[in-house]
Amino acid sequence: MGTGGALVVAAIAWNTWNASASRFALFLCAAALVAPFLDVAWAATVTRRVTLKVETVSTDLQVGDGHHIRLAVGGPHLPFELRVPAHAAPVRCQPPESDRLAGHADRREVVSFLDAEVASRGVLGLMVFARRQRLPLPHPLHIGPRPQAPSHPFPEVFGAWGDGASRPATSGDVVRGVRGYVPGDPVRRIHWPATARTGDLVVKEVEESGAPRLLVALDLGGGGEAGEQAASRAAWYAYEALGRGYDVTLATAEPAGPVTATVGPAYEVNRRLARATRGQPRLPTGRPAGSAVVFVTAQGDTWPS
Repeated sequence: MGTGGALVVAAIAWNTWNASASRFALFLCAAALVAPFLDVAWAATVTRRVTLKVETVSTDLQVGDGHHIRLAVGGPHLPFELRVPAHAAPVRCQPPESDRLAGHADRREVVSFLDAEVASRGVLGLMVFARRQRLPLPHPLHIGPRPQAPSHPFPEVFGAWGDGASRPATSGDVVRGVRGYVPGDPVRRIHWPATARTGDLVVKEVEESGAPRLLVALDLGGGGEAGEQAASRAAWYAYEALGRGYDVTLATAEPAGPVTATVGPAYEVNRRLARATRGQPRLPTGRPAGSAVVFVTAQGDTWPS
């Protein structure tokens, strides 16, 4: 019937009471007027007592990937509707239970919280009351760009390995010592025994392995579609170089400032590019022997000689 129907009933009952002085008509008029307020009060109480907690969520995705988020739902044993704007259609819930929401990674970003909306109808179903909650994730969700091959193929900068071929395995880096961790240091170089002894993150200082090096410098320009395409090409260059056995360094701008650091496994590339923002990358001074640089911008890519 809804609120409009309740008001129509109240108006009819009021007119009837005026014409006949019927007590029942007066009671019906009052009930029709009070019912929507009771429904709102009921629905507000239900939504206030509902508790939501994100139990599990993906860690690393690329734009276009599907994923699932599991929520622990608590509160009164009364049905309500759960709406998550970034996900699929509303879900009917009744605590206690867990709900698995299907989602879609539609843009490059780092997600630290989930906005949810709890909606409930009153006892009579006349009114709907909704309350928003911001739910922290158990860990950040990194959504990186989906790699996009450039219009020109990856140049064979270091011909000794042949186009597309992986280089022979090296004996690995030689550890020269340890030092304190600084943002941008790859996780693979953390010295876990020293970290456990000191209680602070410590990384290994290593002799370079002699592998060819590639610096990928990303400038998103003004952002928008051209900037996102540049991020996708930067991802392709980084993954392609890692697949060929190169040591890869990424130079990007992040919310805290420019970051230039080596990346190892693919997930490090994904997380760095998920955090990339508009701004000028900071390039290292000089270029070591056996290294190459590709500038990836919203206007195009260049390989300085």
